[in-house]
Amino acid sequence: MRIAIDAMGGDYAPDEIVRGAADAAPDVPQAILTLVGRRERIETALPVSTRPPNVEIQHAADVIEMHEDPRRALLGKRDSSLHIGLNMVKHGRADAFISAGNTGALVGGATVPLFGLGCLEGVKRPAIAVPLPTETGFTALLDAGANKACKPVNLLQWAVMGSVYIKVLRQELHSRPRVALLNIGEERNKGTVLLQETYALLEKSQLHFIGNIEPHRIFSGKADVVICDGFVGNICLKAGEGMSNFLMGMIRSNGLAESEDIQKGIAKVEQRTDYSAVGGAPLLGIRGIVLKCHGRSKARAIANAVKIAAGFVASRLNDHIVQEIRSVGHVGWFSGWFHHKTKEEAEDE
Repeated sequence: MRIAIDAMGGDYAPDEIVRGAADAAPDVPQAILTLVGRRERIETALPVSTRPPNVEIQHAADVIEMHEDPRRALLGKRDSSLHIGLNMVKHGRADAFISAGNTGALVGGATVPLFGLGCLEGVKRPAIAVPLPTETGFTALLDAGANKACKPVNLLQWAVMGSVYIKVLRQELHSRPRVALLNIGEERNKGTVLLQETYALLEKSQLHFIGNIEPHRIFSGKADVVICDGFVGNICLKAGEGMSNFLMGMIRSNGLAESEDIQKGIAKVEQRTDYSAVGGAPLLGIRGIVLKCHGRSKARAIANAVKIAAGFVASRLNDHIVQEIRSVGHVGWFSGWFHHKTKEEAEDE
């Protein structure tokens, strides 16, 4: 098993990225970790004398910066760490790729065959799946930012992929994952035409669909998988992150954390809501394992992302996704949605 890591992607690259890979190396002895980036920078951060035996370097002269236009960067920087890392997966020289860099470039590079990997068999569009903490564990929210616009069939496929993903991630989940559709109300006729049509698809699917869910109910643990378009999902994700930071800041600035017991309680809350604990969010539905880490990821997040990526490769996550997509796509009423391409859909592809 080989896992490629974008050493130059993220706000704290390469130092924190490199340290995270080195920290994870002893926990994944079955994997070769390839740090992709400027060799001299990586070697400065991780000298040969301290480098774990299963960590190696793949030189990449260029870097796609966070502010760059994704398409232009992918076309113009073929020697970037992100481009080379994706190509390693495409050509079978790596089983997974991890990056905390430019999200648009990562999604574009992974999705468009011209640049990188392309979609799995039967998958029309990929989705970013983000695990969110709940009262009972965590739930998968997708899409969290890969697609600003979509069709009902995309949301149905994301529900299928999310169900496979959450079962791999939450090994204690033995029953069928509960799938909910993010909406402004629980009634079936709520929301846009997209949501109403998606509701009908999910209701007739083989999934354990429990109906609509309002944003504030996500954290109750009512659903194991929550589905929405990428625009809504990304706003939901960032609003939740902002609220968490605001509340923690209010507690500290108002002197509410003076006692030791309260400090311990706050530490537990922060641990449960810390994105670094889950490492990264997978881009589901593409030919290969790709994890997107938070742009502010430090060593702990990268180390956890490496371990999660190794788990996805070992469990053959993508094989299970293809199997489930085929299953849903060939269930009578749905086959038309999956196999008949309208003129608009053909142009999208």
